[in-house]
Amino acid sequence: MYFGNLTAGEQAIIKAIAVTFGYIYALGLALSGWLVNHQRNVPWNHPDLLRDWVLAIGSWSGKSFFKLDLSGVNFRNAKLANTDLRARKLYRTCFQGVTGLERARVDSRYLDLEIPKVQKLLTHACSEDPDFSNLNLRGAYLKGADLRHIKFIDTVLTGADLQGADLRGSILANAQVIDVDFTNANLTGICIPNWNVNSQTCFTNVECDYIYRKLDEKGEPIDRHPLDRNFEPREFESLYQEVGNIVELVFKEGVNWRAFAFSLQKLELEDESLGLELKGIEKKGDLWVAKVTHNENISHAEVEKRLNDSYEELKQRLSTKEQQINSLLGIASTQAETIKEFSKRPFGNSFVINGSTITNLTGSGQIEYNEAAEQVRSLVANGTEPVQVSNIVQHLLAQLQGQSVATTAGTQAELIKQLLLNEAEKDSVFKQLLVLQSQQIIDTLPEGAIATAMKQAIAQLQRSSTNS
Repeated sequence: MYFGNLTAGEQAIIKAIAVTFGYIYALGLALSGWLVNHQRNVPWNHPDLLRDWVLAIGSWSGKSFFKLDLSGVNFRNAKLANTDLRARKLYRTCFQGVTGLERARVDSRYLDLEIPKVQKLLTHACSEDPDFSNLNLRGAYLKGADLRHIKFIDTVLTGADLQGADLRGSILANAQVIDVDFTNANLTGICIPNWNVNSQTCFTNVECDYIYRKLDEKGEPIDRHPLDRNFEPREFESLYQEVGNIVELVFKEGVNWRAFAFSLQKLELEDESLGLELKGIEKKGDLWVAKVTHNENISHAEVEKRLNDSYEELKQRLSTKEQQINSLLGIASTQAETIKEFSKRPFGNSFVINGSTITNLTGSGQIEYNEAAEQVRSLVANGTEPVQVSNIVQHLLAQLQGQSVATTAGTQAELIKQLLLNEAEKDSVFKQLLVLQSQQIIDTLPEGAIATAMKQAIAQLQRSSTNS
């Protein structure tokens, strides 16, 4: 720049004026760009170096929360423009009703607060954008939010406050929902394949009629559960609420569910202080995960070792000689004693038990109780294996038909239902396995008498559980 005969002082003044006008011009361009986007309701693109520069200058005169822990702070309806919100922690910090958040200086060190749609979700408690997949919403305050049909696939929601939120139809596949508070939320129709919960995930008083357990190739929810009914009150909570004293047994290969059920019963008989209770069984990819609660005073490692050892032992024995397992657990003798007490007792509306034999009312056919009960137990134990289920169903129906004890679909369904209920009443482990695996078993069964019996028995057991 040529200054002619100007003095050094005059040159310095001119340079200062030029620089000042340059900053003002740049700032004017930035602010005009923001104003145009604001009027068109278009969020400022992120990230943007000029935007960061403008926000940095703007925050010089505003409040600063830089590197502070803002956990639990309530900013509801506050004006946060020109505020430095680069906080160390924003755990359940309330931004609902906040204005000017898009003009505050933020970062994504704790959650993805720099993303415009995340800002809108936190401030408006709703979003026109339905896709929040692969985002970090850790500790987000979304109490009472309208989250219907939003995709949270692979989303981190750890520690989020979702009390009273409406999540109907939302997709939580592979989502991290550890420590999330769902109290009083509406979860009807959520899709939850491989979501990750823990004992601090709270489902108190949630409203949930049904869920979906898989996504199809198009990303649409499938595999409704329960299939042909709605959850009873608090049934979802009882199924999915984790507890702290729980052991997860992972099976990499085919599971012998009968051996697993026997191993639980064997340990209960040997040591009641373990307090074992089957909480749930689910499939994760190629793995089966069985969850068993235990006495909190006994270590996870000890319970896991004893369960695995017992399962392997009984699986081996069961594969070689099943009668040894029955003898070991006293099942055969217990059944025999129980059956003696059944002498000429009604068994449903169409059958009676006389000694150890089930007879229809006409006396035209009969079957040994142990024989029929064994078939029903095998059906439940192998209920997730389609080939084995098909073989068991064919054999059982052929037996009932061939021995003339139950020749119509109606009487077959009634007899099988009574067998399921009676075995469940005598054996708590069998009952737990039946209830927890019911939907998978029903999905595997062909339509007919046995599927009908299974649905009716499960419905009756669930009603009894609710009433108690």
